[in-house]
Amino acid sequence: MGGSSKTNASIQAYLTPSTSPIKGNGTTPDQQSHIGDGFTNEEIREALNPAPVDSWHPTVEYADCEISDLYAGPRAVTFMGRVANIFDCSNTPKTPRSAKGCLKLCVKDGGAAITIRLWFATQAPRIQLGSLVSIWTNHVSNGENGNLASMTAPLFSSLFPERDRNCHFMIHENSDDGRYRTPLGYRQGVPLNGLMTLQNFIDGGYDVADAKILVVVKSIGARKKITRKDESTTDNMNLQVHDDTAEATLGLWGTSSLTPHGNQSKSTDVVDPTMSTQKWRAGETVLLIQSPGWKFGRSTYLSFTSSTIVDVDPYIPDADWLRRWSIRQKVREAINPPFPENVFEPEIVKTGPIRCLFSIADLDEFARCAPGEIFQGYMSVLIMEMKLLECWRRNMLLSGECCSIPIHANAISATCKGCEKEVDLRLSPRIVGQVIDETATIAGGKLLFSDGAWRDLLGRGPEDLLKLSNEEIKYLSDRLLFSRVTLSFGWTGDESKAGGRICIFGVRS
Repeated sequence: MGGSSKTNASIQAYLTPSTSPIKGNGTTPDQQSHIGDGFTNEEIREALNPAPVDSWHPTVEYADCEISDLYAGPRAVTFMGRVANIFDCSNTPKTPRSAKGCLKLCVKDGGAAITIRLWFATQAPRIQLGSLVSIWTNHVSNGENGNLASMTAPLFSSLFPERDRNCHFMIHENSDDGRYRTPLGYRQGVPLNGLMTLQNFIDGGYDVADAKILVVVKSIGARKKITRKDESTTDNMNLQVHDDTAEATLGLWGTSSLTPHGNQSKSTDVVDPTMSTQKWRAGETVLLIQSPGWKFGRSTYLSFTSSTIVDVDPYIPDADWLRRWSIRQKVREAINPPFPENVFEPEIVKTGPIRCLFSIADLDEFARCAPGEIFQGYMSVLIMEMKLLECWRRNMLLSGECCSIPIHANAISATCKGCEKEVDLRLSPRIVGQVIDETATIAGGKLLFSDGAWRDLLGRGPEDLLKLSNEEIKYLSDRLLFSRVTLSFGWTGDESKAGGRICIFGVRS
């Protein structure tokens, strides 16, 4: 018995120790061999991120309809329209194959509108306001209590092109023929119902059902990232819009903020071609906004709600008039408008058989008698003010404009604070102050010099001018002050060309 106490009689003594393949033997998880589920990493990636399909071919025949011909019920239909509103809807995916989010679109043609809920699994397609789109769907539904659709677009259809091969969404990039650019219910020669000026909308017109305002984009701000209270982020862009009565700020949020700059996006499963639409232009892009959101305070703030309908550059006479008015205002208020090209004939003035010498009073009289004519000839004037040194010291020797934001710098180019693009600058018209002759005077900044005229006057280009020292700038300014010069000029009554300024294309001492 004594000997048996020294031996181990347990069952473990007769078994060979081995490490469990599940628990491991004190090794780290990285050192253990991973037990998979039977699928390779490549197969998992293909399942979660399916490759985009190059082309979509319908499996059944879709009836081609107008939006006004649609009705609720199961039916394979296809229709075209323009994106009139984009509203982002958040979604929390429950499974890897669930939709990541949804875009609530309002698509309209000339007679009606429909709400489209476009689901996506990877990333949101960069749809832009005013884009011409084609839609294939096999079911159209009625909105209930405005939750799924708005009053302006009561029917709705839900699309998930990445998962459902029976529906499709396509943006017409190279095949936009300009159709469906008229507002809903518009008839040629009949005033648009509910249309009012921006000032009337501010003064109480916002209470009118389906109130419409026609505005033109004055300036385009930079796109910014905004953090919400729930710590999620979204894009924001503020535009300045106006008409001939008032001015307001238009806020674009989410996917809508991508529209003004005409961003390019890579092709995805949802959108067929690579999309690249024309960007909005300050002073030219006209917006017809129906039922906008509003907030009044020190300034007027407008926004898009889920029931807002927007027409970009609509084909109506009022939009054409407002665009022409805005272009005139833009050129008239510009600090340094571009020199008009292909308007005057400088060679005829210099070498023609008839060379007209105008006084300032003569030019004023002729311009008032025949405002639609173009005059060109010579003027002999005396420079009474030369602000070359003042502009150089104030860092305003060259100037330009972008996004309706004035830019001044002592450099041939500068960065726009609105769109952050590089802008080429020209010598400022304010360098030459008041000029006179024996009959009248011209205020400073009213002469628009061409690049060649600046070289004739200063004896050098802007690159060489920037290399001069303070003393050399002062000497050049003093030498030109009170000097008599002969200007070869042109004048046109079209204010969209030069803003009513006298265009100088040559200078002689």
